[in-house]
Amino acid sequence: MFQKWVDKSDWEWLIKEHFFTEKFKIRKKNNKLVEPETNEKYDKIKELVQSESSLTNIEVVERCFRPQRKSHVVGFGGGIIAKELKGGNSSKAALLEKLNATVKENESLKGRLEGLKSKYDELGSKYAQLAKIVFDQPSSPSSSDQ
Repeated sequence: MFQKWVDKSDWEWLIKEHFFTEKFKIRKKNNKLVEPETNEKYDKIKELVQSESSLTNIEVVERCFRPQRKSHVVGFGGGIIAKELKGGNSSKAALLEKLNATVKENESLKGRLEGLKSKYDELGSKYAQLAKIVFDQPSSPSSSDQ
């Protein structure tokens, strides 16, 4: 669930530098978190994610904790605000990817448009030459002139 929005280097730091520290290990006993409230929240999150897998991350957080209105979202740290997570599954990375794809498409379309303009100018030139030949050509002598 979290690998969609967590940078790989951040995830590696969390695993190596945080979860394996003695300070963190003390918070767990028999593979369970020591604080009962934390265990209850964790179980509630797991149950909610399993029963309603279509929920976005922010919807899970708000159902398990409370509506998020502050400058950070529970479980996401200070860098993510609720506004960024609301409104569907769109993340900044997904929106940037879509924006970059649109920019590339626009560049491609501009190139095609320039090619079409060039062909249009070429056809216009050929039409002008053809019209000159057809309309400016002296009339052929008729049979009565001979």
